Amino acid sequence: MKIGLNVTPLHSGHRLRGIGYYTRNLLTYLKREKDLEVLEFTKLSEIKGAQIIHYPWFDLFFHTLPILKPIPTIITVHDTIPLVFSKQYPVGIRGKANMYLQKLALKNCKFIITDSLSSKKDILKYLKFKEEKIIAIPLAADPKFRILQDPVLMPIRRKYNLPEKFIMYAGDANAIKNLPFLVDVFRQLISESDFQEIKLVLVGGVFLKNVENINHPELESLKMLNRKIRDYGLEDKIIRPGNVDEDELVAFFNLATVYIQPSLYEGFGLPVLQAFACGAPVISSNGGSLPEVGGQAALYFDLSNLNQLKSLLVDVLGDKSLRHKLSELGLKQAGRFSWEKTVRQTIEVYRRAITK
Repeated sequence: MKIGLNVTPLHSGHRLRGIGYYTRNLLTYLKREKDLEVLEFTKLSEIKGAQIIHYPWFDLFFHTLPILKPIPTIITVHDTIPLVFSKQYPVGIRGKANMYLQKLALKNCKFIITDSLSSKKDILKYLKFKEEKIIAIPLAADPKFRILQDPVLMPIRRKYNLPEKFIMYAGDANAIKNLPFLVDVFRQLISESDFQEIKLVLVGGVFLKNVENINHPELESLKMLNRKIRDYGLEDKIIRPGNVDEDELVAFFNLATVYIQPSLYEGFGLPVLQAFACGAPVISSNGGSLPEVGGQAALYFDLSNLNQLKSLLVDVLGDKSLRHKLSELGLKQAGRFSWEKTVRQTIEVYRRAITK
């Protein structure tokens, strides 16, 4: 079977984001299949003989998917968060026009692949695609996310001056990530005598950006986060290492006392699996697909309940046996996901598209 895979995300700003991660791993694992030939392209005119075309991303507000499709086409729609939270993602006239074209282009796709059952429900609601043609295929953590030994970890602890105990978050800082809420909880937590030495580590280049003089709606949450850190006097309690490479990120997850995913919503929530695979206990919101990914291995809090999250942090930070139990459960949960499974299920969608 010859598969044409659009690799545009590997040559754009997406390469360092989740879409790039998905495209890169999909390409790597498809190429390992003996019965497949993968043809990489950025323009359809670049390839010949493909039996199926796969676009591994879908942009709601840019016209990236052709309306005319000479070859059976699969599209991956990772989530529809900008439609679920439309107030946080204002769209101009051009964006609305592009969304109309994109929805039109979806109509003659053979199948949509998405990352979770939660995203499948959103696609049904907002993009009006046939339910039987939306296939949820979960992602997986890269195998390099694993438990590391102390000799590997100690240089990272020293380099970033990481304390013995810390709460970790990794990712973006848009409104959906709910980080001002996390800082409110953290402030209350460290006001208690037993937790005054706890630090919060926010991993990601976005946390070092100077955005105060930039007027953009998508930066308002980051501005609020920075303002709360400053107004609460938490500059010395919050560590912001900036961008770290993937090997260092693995070490951060290994060193974290607890990883927290406070998001209002996630289409998948890959950092939860990465944390599990590194043995980190996880506390997560119950937004979107996060309970699908975390299963019984994470502790969940309601998004409107600040005291509930604080109570969970107190329990996990104060109880070594609970942390050990969550770590064991997380490792088992991470083992249920793999890129081999993801690609096997994706190939099955290709076969169905060709035979129908």
